[in-house]
Amino acid sequence: MQISKTTFNGKKKQHHVNICIPKEVVVEILQRVPCQDLYQILKEVCMLWCSIIYSGRFAYSHVERGILKSSSSFSQLEAVVINMTDDKRSVIVSAFEWHSPPSYKLEEHERYWESTYIYTVNDVLISTVHNIREMMRVNSVNGFVCFCTDDACLHVCNPITREYFTTPPYSYDTNMAYFRLAAVGFGFCHLSYEYKVVVLYRDAECLKSGVIKPFVLTVGTDRSWRSLKAIPDTKIISRMKTGAHVKGVLYWYKKSCTREDWPRHSKRIERLICFDLTKEEFDMIMVPAEIDGVQGGGQYATSIAEKGGNLCLINVSEGCFWSLFIQVYVAHSTTDLSSIKSWKKEFTVTVPNIAYNTKINHLFFLIVTDDMLVIQLNEAQTYGFLNVATGILLDIVDLHWSHIIIPYVPSLVTLFHRPQQLQHTK
Repeated sequence: MQISKTTFNGKKKQHHVNICIPKEVVVEILQRVPCQDLYQILKEVCMLWCSIIYSGRFAYSHVERGILKSSSSFSQLEAVVINMTDDKRSVIVSAFEWHSPPSYKLEEHERYWESTYIYTVNDVLISTVHNIREMMRVNSVNGFVCFCTDDACLHVCNPITREYFTTPPYSYDTNMAYFRLAAVGFGFCHLSYEYKVVVLYRDAECLKSGVIKPFVLTVGTDRSWRSLKAIPDTKIISRMKTGAHVKGVLYWYKKSCTREDWPRHSKRIERLICFDLTKEEFDMIMVPAEIDGVQGGGQYATSIAEKGGNLCLINVSEGCFWSLFIQVYVAHSTTDLSSIKSWKKEFTVTVPNIAYNTKINHLFFLIVTDDMLVIQLNEAQTYGFLNVATGILLDIVDLHWSHIIIPYVPSLVTLFHRPQQLQHTK
């Protein structure tokens, strides 16, 4: 550092002063810098900064800070648009960028979002085996986004570092595998720092025996899927929705009715299917009856989501004058999710004049924060941005059927990153 000092005769004298900033202070400063700036600019400042930014310990600490912030602020999240190339062999990854949330409804010529091309991953789809028609969003974990294609493969990528991984098919019957998929999830094991994809599969044999077959694959390690113990599913007709990953556990919300009551739905059973990624074991938890709307009384739909590292239960019902009434519950403790004491109602939102053209049973909550809800409307790729404070539908995004949006917290984490503490123990 160079400092100028004026002497008594008016001349300036230059002094060189070496200031050494402790590494701990540098790390704390870099933790507060957006991920994109770290990866594109600041890693080139010096060798010290580069080594810090590329370290596993820094990467995990940085993304954990981002996850906590994402609970309250919609601006902390980013999203990607995934779509196929025309030859259906490659995947195009684009940044789905939104602007600062307005408090008013946008005019017809205004847009709350824009899409920017990032990169193309070539020859990752098995179009020679099966003509791919659909993709399905799974979820995101630590900056990685996961989606499934109807060639029975799952795909994991980090939009920032451009790391990409494709699993082998979970079924060789690719013509029917996608339609027999009961549920799928992507999660992170906190003990081994491994990422795993889980598939719940129901073929003709499962339907006869009343079970669901689970398969798991460790990303980057396993070369084939491992079969786990079947999950009993006797005498129920079930419909599973997209799951959520929270603190090393995958959750799926499941609404069931007994065969004797089909299709009257007079006896509905709400429960969570949980998969511990460390133990690789399943559990089923009944949803608390005390939560308003879950056990009936005008409730139309219930789904789950992740909010700032916590599990959310969302109830949607039809209110007065074609309005939607949305209640968001957050599990502040996962010790006993069957107890109402583990859940807290965070907020409610009333959205006017939307229920008349909305299939409530098909609503899916893509993003839940304190200031914004992003909802996939109906079964089409139509997304609505809701202001939590006002209930105003700010904007609607219509995408082509072959496009999917996946929100994520930006991260520098790689599949093989390990914090230093873990590395020293091995």
